[in-house]
Amino acid sequence: MPRFIANADYEEKDSNPIRLEAGNEVTVGPVDRAWPGWVWAEDDDGNDGYVPEEILEPLGEGRFAAMETFDPTVLSIKRGDELESLKQIHGWHWCKSATGQEGWVAGYLLKPAA
Repeated sequence: MPRFIANADYEEKDSNPIRLEAGNEVTVGPVDRAWPGWVWAEDDDGNDGYVPEEILEPLGEGRFAAMETFDPTVLSIKRGDELESLKQIHGWHWCKSATGQEGWVAGYLLKPAA
């Protein structure tokens, strides 16, 4: 797995992001212009956030079903943290920290480890 070093501090501010299990239904809004491949989604409980477009299956009338689980956790990082990228989707990496915590990190916050 690719290894990276955090090149800046980052802490997520969204306290109630959308979390999906396979089969959950959502309403989809606009595509994120800064991060193509991510779309705004809202569940029936009012939780919302960006999710990878390819995990959604159209049901009709603006409704979509999640085809797999989506964990929205964003990893809080400090400059110099060593991270392992377990997967990458549209510019974001699902990373594991040296302490074992996992979550999403934007690619611009990472530089390849030497």
